Amino acid sequence: MVEHAEEDNELSSESIKAIAESVGVKDLNGDCTSYLAKQALLQARTILRDALKYKLMTHSVELTTDHMERANKRPVPIYVSTTQKPRKYCMATSRGREIYGAQDEEIDLDTVLSAPPPKVPQDVQVKVHWLTIEGSTPTIPDNPPMEDDKLVIDAPVVSIDSVETVNSVAPHEISREQQLYFKELTTKCISNDKQIRDEAVHSLSTDPGLAAVLPRLTVFIIEGIRVGLGDCKMYYIQYMLEMLDNLLQNKAIRLEKFLHDIIPSVISCMVCTQICGRPLEQDHWLVRGFAARILAGLVGSHNLGTNQIQSRVIKMLHHALEKPNSGLVSTFGVLAGLCDLGSLTISTIVLPEIRNIYRRVELKCATSQDPIDRHAKERIKELLVRKVCTRGSGASSGATQCR
Repeated sequence: MVEHAEEDNELSSESIKAIAESVGVKDLNGDCTSYLAKQALLQARTILRDALKYKLMTHSVELTTDHMERANKRPVPIYVSTTQKPRKYCMATSRGREIYGAQDEEIDLDTVLSAPPPKVPQDVQVKVHWLTIEGSTPTIPDNPPMEDDKLVIDAPVVSIDSVETVNSVAPHEISREQQLYFKELTTKCISNDKQIRDEAVHSLSTDPGLAAVLPRLTVFIIEGIRVGLGDCKMYYIQYMLEMLDNLLQNKAIRLEKFLHDIIPSVISCMVCTQICGRPLEQDHWLVRGFAARILAGLVGSHNLGTNQIQSRVIKMLHHALEKPNSGLVSTFGVLAGLCDLGSLTISTIVLPEIRNIYRRVELKCATSQDPIDRHAKERIKELLVRKVCTRGSGASSGATQCR
């Protein structure tokens, strides 16, 4: 059956004879036609195989004439047509035979010799000059001119019972009106008047013109969280988280370009050992839970197959959860973040670790006399019962064991 199939794929002797007669060759015997048929079939298969290789190497969807031309490896395409400009050929006779050759363009040597020589390229030179001096661009010919209606604003100033200057990590040019708007907005967002602060923070979720000052706002929030964590000013951290939460609700802006700075700051609010001056009196657990919900919102609205934010955040929190020497306050923040990331995270990450969490909590409370650890134990138990028990009977039994 294989032999019959191969015979069906070969060219017939009549086709070979017809092709030979079309080019002036006559009286071919049977052996010649059979040999030519096999060679033609072999060449066609080789060209088709190489063309398929070119198709795969170029990641093309369909086999095109360009692939066939490359596989043909001939100066003139024979088996396929070409979309390029065809070459011109001329005929010459030699000893009674007709010879065809490519018709090259004639070049006048006098024109070439009389043409002026090209200019000699200059050597590479390196010159040193100041791009900026203390945030200002000097007006020298080497620097591009600055527009009159734009300038670089100074670094944002954060005030928490004292004035602290924060160095900018993302300087950019904004207009004077935008400078005034940014200064007025940030001042009201940290105001002691609750009504003024609520109105300013609420405007962050509805104002569609925040794109120009968004880099500065993110820097203000990130640096504000850093200052709040360093000075244990929980109320200021809460102000920054409220601003970030309202920015996340604004549909006119996107925070993808700033997630690499925002997410670590939010996680720091969750797992930091101390974020307030009086942890037994102030409800810092509420702020940690608020930061966990913001983290879940950031991950849910910006997770894509290309950035894999959700898997990276889960991996980071899971690694922190497995640390045996981590404090119970940090464990609460990690569990709050994992539980807010969805039921799948709870079933795959939190539930398998409940037994280890229970042992760690009991061991920590047995060896430590710190009242914060006993308070953290109750908070962890309450969190697991509230978050895990609602996911099913299996989760409920695991949370019951943690009791």
